[in-house]
Amino acid sequence: MNPPIRHPMNAMYPGIFYFHFRNLRKAYGRNETWLCFTVEGIMNGSIVSGKSGVFRNQVGSDPSCHAEMCFLSWFRHNMLSPNKDYEVTWYASWSPCPKCAGPVAEFLARHRNVRLTIFTARLYYFWNPDFQQGLRRLSQEGASVLIMDYEDFEYCWDNFVYNDGQTFKPWKILQDNSLSLHITLQEILQ
Repeated sequence: MNPPIRHPMNAMYPGIFYFHFRNLRKAYGRNETWLCFTVEGIMNGSIVSGKSGVFRNQVGSDPSCHAEMCFLSWFRHNMLSPNKDYEVTWYASWSPCPKCAGPVAEFLARHRNVRLTIFTARLYYFWNPDFQQGLRRLSQEGASVLIMDYEDFEYCWDNFVYNDGQTFKPWKILQDNSLSLHITLQEILQ
């Protein structure tokens, strides 16, 4: 089933960013995925087109409404061409669930001209074997799956948040949580 084509937002508000992207180990009440993205189209080694934006999932059990699937639907219909290579970067508040990781991995397997890097603020149900397998499958199909660190949060703040010129203000345990999540992700991907 193809999700309806949705168009990305330009940015999000600061409160949304701080609430949804805070890299807590236990993130209660954060039941939405926010996905910030950049896409660079490349021909003959030169960037020929670029887009960026933000998708937010529609809350519900239908995986076609998840932010990752909304991105894929939009990308297929608005950018994808067999004549270009693409560098796609996601900055996501949660790592993909298995219902999204599978279709994204299948998409990457069919479209070798697309290279995906996923920076994630938090790992979604990282103790669940199905969720772990989804992350491994993405990695096996060539996606780089990484944990966001200070520079990534700051990049998101500067490029995807209506920040009115204010600088990013990190929370106290940002770096400690990034390191802990990084170790957990490396254990999953082994």
